[in-house]
Amino acid sequence: MKKIVDKLLNNKLVYVLVSLVASFVLWVFVVNSVNPSQVQNLSFEVQYEGLSVMEAYNLRLASDNPDRITLRVEASITEIHRLQENPYIIVDVSGIHDAGEHDVNFRLAGWTALSGTGNYRPIGIGVSNSDNTVIIRANRITGRTMELMETGINYEIADTEAEDYFFVGERMIEPEIIQIDGPEEILDRIASIEVVSDFHLPLSETLTQEGSLNAYDEYGDLIPVEDLLDVVVFQDTPFAEATINATVIVRMVKNVPIHVAFEYGAGANEENVRYHLSQESVWLIGESEVLRNLEWDLLGRIYLARLDMLEVVHREIATPPMTAIFEGAEYVDVEIEMFGLEERTITIPSTRIVFTGLINGMLAEASIDTITLVIRGPAELLETLDESNITVQVDLSDYADRTGRHVVEAFTVRVGEWPPEIIGARDLPGHGIIVNLQRS
Repeated sequence: MKKIVDKLLNNKLVYVLVSLVASFVLWVFVVNSVNPSQVQNLSFEVQYEGLSVMEAYNLRLASDNPDRITLRVEASITEIHRLQENPYIIVDVSGIHDAGEHDVNFRLAGWTALSGTGNYRPIGIGVSNSDNTVIIRANRITGRTMELMETGINYEIADTEAEDYFFVGERMIEPEIIQIDGPEEILDRIASIEVVSDFHLPLSETLTQEGSLNAYDEYGDLIPVEDLLDVVVFQDTPFAEATINATVIVRMVKNVPIHVAFEYGAGANEENVRYHLSQESVWLIGESEVLRNLEWDLLGRIYLARLDMLEVVHREIATPPMTAIFEGAEYVDVEIEMFGLEERTITIPSTRIVFTGLINGMLAEASIDTITLVIRGPAELLETLDESNITVQVDLSDYADRTGRHVVEAFTVRVGEWPPEIIGARDLPGHGIIVNLQRS
C-alpha cells in the first residue's frame, strides 16, 4: 500500500488532475459567490400583434386583458440585470377568431441570452398553467348610433340691470349624434347618453368647452363607468375619455319700439296723417352686436298713395337678419287716418300723356282716349284746380324696342307745379295705361 501511495505522490499526472479538480471547485465557488443564480419576479410590458386580423372577424380585445405580465425568472444576476433594461412580451392574437377566452402563446423579446442560461414562467391573475401562454379575452363588437342629450350642460346667465334688454342661453352640442362600438350585451343596456359640462362663471356671451359623457339605462339610472370599459366612441376612444364640444349660446333679448315710416304722396304729408299701432314694441332675440345698435324699419314703408283716407294696414313685423321675435305678436295693425284732405275724380284726354324713355326709332301711342284719376289734396287747392295743368308721365325705358301692345301700370301724375305730397293722384289697383309701341 505504501508503495502505491509513494508512486502516486511521485507521479506528475496525479498532481495535474488534483490541480484541475481544485481549479474547478474554485471556479464553481467564485461563480456562485460573484454571479450567483437568483429567482425574481419581473414585470414586462405587453405588446399585442395581429389586432388587424381580429378586427377582420369583428373582434376586439377586452379592456381587462393584461398590459403587463409578471414572470418568475430564474437566472444569474447578470442576466436578470439585462432583463430589467428593455425586454418586452409579445402576444400574437392573430389566431383568435371567436369571442371568449383563449390560451395564447407569448414570447419574451429583447433578451436572447436567456435561452439556455435560465428559465421563466408567467405568474399572477390572467395566466394559464402553461409556461408560455396567457389567457386573452376577446369581445365581438357591434355598433350603435346614438343621439346625445344636452340636459347635462349646466350654466348661469349673467344678470343685467337694464330694463329694455336681458340675456338668455341655449345649449348646443357638436356633434349631436355619435357612433359607439362595444359588446352587444353592454350596448343593449344603454338607452340614452348625456353630455355633461358645467360652466362655472355667469355668462354674458357665447362660450364653448369640452364635456364628458354619461350613459343611462332604460330606467334612467346611471351606468357605472366600470361597466363601459369595452365601449369606444369615434372608433377608438374609450367611452370614459371621450369629449364633446358643449356650447352655451348667449343671445340678447331686447325690447324694440315699433316705428312707422311713411312714403308721403297723393296729397298726404306728415302734417295731415295720424296713426295708431295695435302694439308699440316687440321683444326681439338675437346677437347682441345686432340688437345693441339696431336701425331697422320693422314694418317696412307704408305708401300713402295706395290707401284710402281711413284705412287699417295689417303688416307683418320684418325682423332684422340673425334675430327673431321672442315675445309679442308677429303682425301689427296700423290704423291710419288722413285728415284735412279731400278727393276729386277727374278725366283727362290721352293727349295729356307724355311718354319718356323711348329709344331712337320707336313710337308710342296710348290705346285709350281718356284716363280717369283721383286727385287728393287740401280742399282749398282742389277748388281752384285747373285740369289743364294735369299731365301723366309714362316711363317706357324698360320696354326698349319691344314692339306691340303693353299695359303700363307705373306712371307719374303731375298737378301743375305742386309737389305730390301736397296735391296728387292716388294709385288705383288694377289701373294701367295701354300703350302701343312700334317702329317709326
